[in-house]
Amino acid sequence: MGSSSVPAVVGPTASGKTAVAIEVARRLGGEIISLDSRQAYRGFVVGTAAPSADELAAAPHHGVGFLDPRERYGAGRFARLTTGWLSDIRARGRIPILAGGTGLFLRALTHPMFEEPPLDPARRAGLHAQLDELERDELVRWATRLDPALAARRRPLDRQRATRTVELALLTGEPLTGWMASGPTERPPLRTATWVLEWPAPLLRERIAGRADALIRGGAWPKEVRGLVARGLDGSRAFDALGYTDVAALVRGEASVDDTVERVSRATWRYARRQRTWFRHQLPEDAVVLDSLDGSTTPGQLARRIVNEWRETG
Repeated sequence: MGSSSVPAVVGPTASGKTAVAIEVARRLGGEIISLDSRQAYRGFVVGTAAPSADELAAAPHHGVGFLDPRERYGAGRFARLTTGWLSDIRARGRIPILAGGTGLFLRALTHPMFEEPPLDPARRAGLHAQLDELERDELVRWATRLDPALAARRRPLDRQRATRTVELALLTGEPLTGWMASGPTERPPLRTATWVLEWPAPLLRERIAGRADALIRGGAWPKEVRGLVARGLDGSRAFDALGYTDVAALVRGEASVDDTVERVSRATWRYARRQRTWFRHQLPEDAVVLDSLDGSTTPGQLARRIVNEWRETG
């Protein structure tokens, strides 16, 4: 691995990935590419735990706060953008570092996706106009009927993936799983060296609850949501990020602070459990799991280990 591979720091939400990745970047002279599907959207900072201004100043980041909240940002688009980011970072003589918790984004680099077939813009626009009128459950039913294999493998389908499933099936005559299995890939696979930050479940759950409590009771998240709602972004793609609809209900006076903290904490923990399961079963066999973290190990200590191991295996 070493210099021929790209270091990746991954793990569930609230595991401390950002702090560790920044320390790795500082030691290697690196720049960070975010493996996060929601931190990419402009204005969605607090609830997505996007890097702060100080963290962005500490290490250059790519894939953070650059996208209009109404735009689609899936694994395919991420992989295409990352090709350019990797090239630019290396051209500057610096080291690219992947960091985040969206496992499908990492997999899109290590197991490149199929090259999306050309779709007629007019037909696609007409179809999307119809699909946008459907409730999520009805849209998912369409996707399930058109591509039952995908629906069986990836439950629950979110609105974005369900829409893409329907559009590919109807506009190409081939379901998404068919393209995934036999379509030509867009790029060669990226070689990575991966470290997973893994906390004991009770401690991770405690960290998640503490973060939700601080962001909601402290007012930062409700303030952000008020601004997004005022700009009409509560109907955007980005607003389906975890917790935003719950905090919007609080802002509208439809829920108490206590109930909102509880709902967000519970939903975030469920998401973290899914992430933990994914990282346990979907990563390469040579991925290194940094487990039993308990807060006594600092980001600097973890980063030092990661850098040393990455260099030693070069």
